[in-house]
Amino acid sequence: MWKEYLPDDEHRLASQVFALLTNDHDDEISRRADVRAKAFEDVKRERYLKLVEEREAESTAKWEQEFSKAIKTSIANRPPTRLSPEEKALYLRIIADPSSATRADKNQVYEKPPPDEEDRLCKDKVGITMEELRHKALSNPDTLTEDECDILAYGFTKRDESSGKPSFWKSDLVEDDMELSRQVDEILYTQEDIEIQRRAQHRHHDFDDVIEERRKRKRQQQIDERAAKMRAAQPRWLNHMSDAKLSRWGFVVFRTAYSEGTEHEWEEFQWAYLCNKDAQLYKGWRRASNFCSLHQPLLVSDSSLEGAGVHVLRQRFKAMREQSEIPAGIATDCFLIADQAALDKALLSSEVEYQPKAQGEPDPWQSTFSIRAVNPDYDASIPIPSEGDLASYEGEITIPLPKVFDWLYYCFLAKSEDWETRYKLVKGGPAEMMVSTILPLFVS
Repeated sequence: MWKEYLPDDEHRLASQVFALLTNDHDDEISRRADVRAKAFEDVKRERYLKLVEEREAESTAKWEQEFSKAIKTSIANRPPTRLSPEEKALYLRIIADPSSATRADKNQVYEKPPPDEEDRLCKDKVGITMEELRHKALSNPDTLTEDECDILAYGFTKRDESSGKPSFWKSDLVEDDMELSRQVDEILYTQEDIEIQRRAQHRHHDFDDVIEERRKRKRQQQIDERAAKMRAAQPRWLNHMSDAKLSRWGFVVFRTAYSEGTEHEWEEFQWAYLCNKDAQLYKGWRRASNFCSLHQPLLVSDSSLEGAGVHVLRQRFKAMREQSEIPAGIATDCFLIADQAALDKALLSSEVEYQPKAQGEPDPWQSTFSIRAVNPDYDASIPIPSEGDLASYEGEITIPLPKVFDWLYYCFLAKSEDWETRYKLVKGGPAEMMVSTILPLFVS
């Protein structure tokens, strides 16, 4: 949208300079650069999604660090507490007679589930009881599974991965109760417990590669989910255009007016074409900006086509098609005509975004111009109905220029409509809704 905000007279002057300076060599360099840039789109998207993931991870890590600090600060600053009478009685009994301590007592001290519940959880998870799992860790630790290692090392709550005991265990007690807790811990947390946990943690390292692979799969799944959300947020026609991986797209445009003064009008037509393309793909469909630079029409300016009729243009187009003169991506089942009427109106046109006409509202295309789109393979010898919707159909349609960019090309790519259907869509006037059958009915 170069110099688009200049006053009208200066904008017109800038347009003329731009048209004079533009040449096929520069256009080809730009097109090739755009094609090459498109090859990196997946890499750029992957880099973007990875950056988002890293920032989320950093944010999560920062939050966890601040949360942990807040918890510790809260514990450090809050007034010390005392053991409940029941807890104190249990602790004193264990200290007085260590042999009286049962598994239930030990689980209660370390805030674990009661033995029956612990065994049930263990069997549900790994198929054996807690005591059987402990025996396995001592007798054959190399056969422990990842889940078994987790249970032995961290318990079922997994609240503190640095030990098998709960986080900040009894750290907020008054001094005399804290001393009781230390004595009970020395009695209950045996060398066997230490050895079981050591072996479980050692065995757990054997699963590091498996865990890392699982994390990678999870990260990739998150990336894929984000990519799917981004795709779902786009109109379907843009996704289909992207799936086609076009390096170039557009139409053959035949110029048929070459009288005196039309050279300037032809330059103005090209400028109006560019403005409408940018308006539709950059503004009307904001997510279509990637396709804007790849839309490179094949402009045919040949004075031998002065005043050429549709039949002559069809023959010329077919010859170009047969001789492979139409670059890949340029439509081979439709061409456009820049006749004298189009060149005249280009001088008066301005870029317009598509808005469906509401009842009672003015024609939204009143400040742009229409262009003829022709079916090169139309056979006039095939009878058509003399009355009805196709009564005046002669193998071409007239559409507002902006619809060249977001409707006409796509309905050929998707093969969603035939020429007769297109004619019926546009025959009611330039404000009629023109969308392919699988095209969403919204603009942005």
